Amino acid sequence: MRKAAALASAAMAAAAVAVVSTVLHQRQRRAAKRSERAEAVLLRDLQKRCAAPVELLRQVADAMAAEMRAGLAAEGGSDLQMLVTYVDSLPSGGEKGMFYALDLGGTNFRVLRVQLGGKERRIIKQDSEGISIPQHLMSSSSHELFDFVAAALAKFVASEGEDCHLPEGTQRELGFTFSFPVKQKSLASGTLIKWTKSFAIDEMVGKDVVAELNMAIRRQGLDMKVTALVNDTVGTLAAGRYVDHDTIAAVILGTGSNAAYIDHADAIPKWHGSLPKSGNMVINMEWGNFKSSHLPLTEFDQELDAESLNPGKQVYEKMISGMYMGELVRRILLKMAQETRIFGDNIPPKLERPYILRTLDMLIMHHDTSSDLRTVANKLKEVLGIEYTSFTTRKLVLDVCEAIATRGARLAAAGIYGIIQKLGQHSDSPSTRRSVIAVDGGVYKYYTFFSQCMESTLSDMLGQELAPSVMIKHVNDGSGVGAALLAASYSQYHQAESADSRRRRWDWVGTLRRRLPRLPPLFLPSSLASTRQIKPTTPTNRIPHPIAPTTSPPPRPIRPRERANMAALPLATAEVCDANADLIMNGELRALQPIFQIYGRRQVFAGPIVTLKVYEDNVLIREFLEEKGHGRVLVVDGGGSLRCAILGGNPVQQAQNNGWAGIVVNGCIRDVDEINGCDIGVRALNSHPMKANKKGIGEKHVPVTIAGTRICDGEWLYADTDGILISRTELTV
Repeated sequence: MRKAAALASAAMAAAAVAVVSTVLHQRQRRAAKRSERAEAVLLRDLQKRCAAPVELLRQVADAMAAEMRAGLAAEGGSDLQMLVTYVDSLPSGGEKGMFYALDLGGTNFRVLRVQLGGKERRIIKQDSEGISIPQHLMSSSSHELFDFVAAALAKFVASEGEDCHLPEGTQRELGFTFSFPVKQKSLASGTLIKWTKSFAIDEMVGKDVVAELNMAIRRQGLDMKVTALVNDTVGTLAAGRYVDHDTIAAVILGTGSNAAYIDHADAIPKWHGSLPKSGNMVINMEWGNFKSSHLPLTEFDQELDAESLNPGKQVYEKMISGMYMGELVRRILLKMAQETRIFGDNIPPKLERPYILRTLDMLIMHHDTSSDLRTVANKLKEVLGIEYTSFTTRKLVLDVCEAIATRGARLAAAGIYGIIQKLGQHSDSPSTRRSVIAVDGGVYKYYTFFSQCMESTLSDMLGQELAPSVMIKHVNDGSGVGAALLAASYSQYHQAESADSRRRRWDWVGTLRRRLPRLPPLFLPSSLASTRQIKPTTPTNRIPHPIAPTTSPPPRPIRPRERANMAALPLATAEVCDANADLIMNGELRALQPIFQIYGRRQVFAGPIVTLKVYEDNVLIREFLEEKGHGRVLVVDGGGSLRCAILGGNPVQQAQNNGWAGIVVNGCIRDVDEINGCDIGVRALNSHPMKANKKGIGEKHVPVTIAGTRICDGEWLYADTDGILISRTELTV
């Protein structure tokens, strides 16, 4: 009996254990399913917030192009600095000789030697050496730092063999890549704004870094001088142009991100120097600081930015660059661990450590193609100390990586498209010629998914017709070889090119016209403007060449006896063009491109021109129109801004009462109904309800470039429903 009772008791206990075990297992399964559902919800929410459809990307590109124009219009006019680099001549491929580069951008620097053999042999040989900077020199004095760098240069030169000797009397020339914030004053000079990357030599701030390096080189007894001061993005553009003449822009996608491109000097209102011989200028965008309400920011981006060393700055860079994408993935995984316990009941301590997960780790996991995602598991263990992960968890981690990488790649493509859009304002002819974007940086070079996604996104944005003419090409070592190539381009021994050859090589406007066929409606209306090179005229004609480095003519004084008869006789613009082919050919008569809307009751008007240059500011416009007009036409270059109105009904009413014949605005107006009731001619790009600033910033009586044409104070304007003509002198019937 006892034995039977014991057996029965054991059976009952076993059954109870089985029941409990089953219940626990069911609870665990239900908990696991709930966790999986929660993870799925979090992932879908992340993917939704990171989504960047083409429609959104077009808005980002529009904003990028608008900020580019704003940054070119005035210093501080945009979050994009749009820095003038003073580089107006890029390598042609015909450079010959031996040139040097110094790449100083952190705790290490490199010295390079590049031998160039012209178009046939190109880069014959290149050598380089990396040197670490002792910690104490990073906070000592400018003399000690640059003496150390110059000594390394001297040692590098001293180790050269017989094949590296220059002809007697030839000075060595150096391209200097200095990756710290500087304000350039010329191609070979720039004052340090501030140190970054653990450098702290306060006495150097505000000094010319090129002058300091040149003095240190002389103290070493080395016959060498800096020919060009550049950053890595401009160097990449130079290197890209050297290997492919169709290169128009360069992008860095590495630890940080930036872009540079070639623009026409007339499209840079804030440039007050003499126009370069080429007519063009390389612009360093500093695009990492771009921001827009259209950027698909998440709570993780906002938290990362708030806790960064530069809150509110480099917002775009924090979404697309190698410094930050891995950190974004870490923050997302941390939240998932806190809310769904994807890594178990306890949060891995290392997961709470900022920046422990690098973008390199992210790309290695993302590129895992094994059936069990073993590489993902190994990385989680190696970097975050997570011993065990299920396949579901590994797949979730991979999906998070893909969401962040996809968003970054698509936003980078939108930035490139924004540059093409800005340049596309000079394009109106179909062609199959190529436009090349040179790209460098570890993210582009090693993160295959990122680079492929970026390229396919750009192709989608361009469309089937335009995509084949735009190409992305990887360019190696812009900060090194690119700097040496720029030293060659600006060599004092380089034979000067003929004016015709230089114009052909730098006629990027014509090249863009040929390369970017039939641009989509996105590029309208501000992008319709194009820059047209006008043939030089003889000095006796006294017509300012649009790209010639001449001083601006003074405003033509109005003689008293002219004032009563200042209102010019309106002429039919079509008939004027038909009857004056010679004036059109020699540039005395120019037509503005048809980008303007017609406002005001007076559709036909004419008169001598008064020029004004402003940007999103209407104070000076009001001041002008408060004066007696005497039949003149006010031409306002508002930088093509479509973000606010710089002319309203009250000033136009005042202009009518004061005898102005017309107003032409390269910008927007408002109070359209009121303006249309005024007996005056008005032309503008469009209307906009928002008002302008009132800072009183601008320039009076200066040459302006509007709708592809350079216009000078004192010239004559003729407008009717067919268009607008600019004439050097008054026309007669």
